[in-house]
Amino acid sequence: MQQVQYENKLRAKGLNSIGKGLYANVFAKDNSDKVVKVARLDNWPSYIKWATNHGYAGTFAPKVESLKFYDGFYVAVMERLVGTLNEFKGVTSIHHQLYSEITAWRNNDTTSDATDLMEFATKLKLAGLAGDWHYGNVMVRKDGQIVVTDPTSKSFKENRFRIKYGQITAP
Repeated sequence: MQQVQYENKLRAKGLNSIGKGLYANVFAKDNSDKVVKVARLDNWPSYIKWATNHGYAGTFAPKVESLKFYDGFYVAVMERLVGTLNEFKGVTSIHHQLYSEITAWRNNDTTSDATDLMEFATKLKLAGLAGDWHYGNVMVRKDGQIVVTDPTSKSFKENRFRIKYGQITAP
């Protein structure tokens, strides 16, 4: 099955297109707390695997319920987030302040709200997964938590795996 065919099946099931990235389309039913991401094979699965293995899924990384690879693309079912930082306008927003701290790679105050987020960003950078930081790849969860959705733009070079019920499994 091709990616376009898969996306058409989602539309036939009543899912609407709610977001779009360079290589991905995101679908959901109205008022659903889950979304379906359909994307060309890029390094996002490696990021999700890293985040899950390091305990960041559901905090600074999205919580992915399932991930399955197809020929040339993947499909992930994950939590629905509120919006990107592009949608949280205004430099006085706490979200913009935190983003500014982590993108400047500085944290002068150890009591800063950015301390945990800074630690996450530093580990992400050390893992080689931090090459695509911008407002469109940082979203906000319903509770106000910043979520880094897609920090890397590299090609996928790992062995394929699956995620079922939030747990990484072999193919």
